[in-house]
Amino acid sequence: MKRFYSVLFLAAVCAALVLNCTPAMVKAVQPYSISPEFDLSRTWRIAVLPPAGGSSDTGDEGGLREFAELQLMKIPTVVVVDRSKVDAVLKEQEFSWSGVVDPQTAARLGGLLGANALMSIRIGQVKHDPFFSDSPNQRDAEVSVRIVSVENGSVLYSAQGQSSSFEGAEEALKGAVLTALLPLLEKGGVK
Repeated sequence: MKRFYSVLFLAAVCAALVLNCTPAMVKAVQPYSISPEFDLSRTWRIAVLPPAGGSSDTGDEGGLREFAELQLMKIPTVVVVDRSKVDAVLKEQEFSWSGVVDPQTAARLGGLLGANALMSIRIGQVKHDPFFSDSPNQRDAEVSVRIVSVENGSVLYSAQGQSSSFEGAEEALKGAVLTALLPLLEKGGVK
């Protein structure tokens, strides 16, 4: 009988540990800021720009951008500008995309795209943790996400995200983008 209670106690401790390792716990340590100007009760047309700062190890950056667009589209008041239109305007206007959006560039791009905000993703470090030497696909990733108003160039949302995956850089980056966007998704009513 004593053994039964010991096993039951151990199971309860394990369950408590698992329940405490939720995205909310991760979210609490990720820095972010939402401007009071970013009123999600109105409709926002957001153009997601190509990720900047990646390397050959980061994987398919188009997939990362599409993942970010899908996350934004979960917010009922956000309309995402078609990616092919964004790419065509960037190419046609010969924008040298560095991942930095200054107010003039934001206003010009926003006007051409019919967007009232631009989202940029800057890829930070993507690295293999040597502790996981037996898992060659393991990667830790960091990203910064910014949403800038095209009307006045102000930063509406800024966040950093980190994630780790045993399925490669692309999955780690998607996790980092999701972590960075969680506070915005929550504010937008996404559960």
